[in-house]
Amino acid sequence: MKQSIKQRTDNLVALSSVVNQFIDVKRATIRRGKPETDGEHTLHLQMLAVAYATQYHPELDAGLVAMYALVHDFVEVYAGDVNSLGVSDVVMAKKQADESAALERLQEEFCDSWPEFINLVIGYELLETPESRFVKTFDKCDPGFSHLVNSGQALINLGIVTRDDYVRQCEVVKGRMRQYSDEFPDVLLIREEIQHRIADKMFGIAV
Repeated sequence: MKQSIKQRTDNLVALSSVVNQFIDVKRATIRRGKPETDGEHTLHLQMLAVAYATQYHPELDAGLVAMYALVHDFVEVYAGDVNSLGVSDVVMAKKQADESAALERLQEEFCDSWPEFINLVIGYELLETPESRFVKTFDKCDPGFSHLVNSGQALINLGIVTRDDYVRQCEVVKGRMRQYSDEFPDVLLIREEIQHRIADKMFGIAV
């Protein structure tokens, strides 16, 4: 695609504006006493997912893992972040509808200026590649690392105050993950290990 430097710069300025909005989207997860942002979460997930994939899943394209991790929540720039722990199927259905609408808006705004970038976002949302499914599965581990650091402050804020309630809510999320996570049983086991450590930190070591 041949474009003048002025047009390329204009396109970058427009994309930069949306990226800046995305970076500042607030999440339910707590980091250093305040809500984590999508920018912080994206960088944290990207680094851990790439490190893990290159070490334990060499069959995956590490570059594609990195790119999918970079854009995995980009629809939240317009849809916002919706916590998936302890919410109803109705809330999850609305989340999916809002994210679909956000993706359509991103396509309308950037399909001409940044088609390959938008195709990357679409590719992640379709979950048609093992790399996209890996990132989505690993994404469900990521909040746990923050919960470990602050003893589950975000979970307490969500009203989760007993071990049984926490375990039950985690199992609900695991059930929703089955449609894309089955080929990565090791990542699911890591998620469970993190959850055990969080529960022990919040509620005491189970006997």
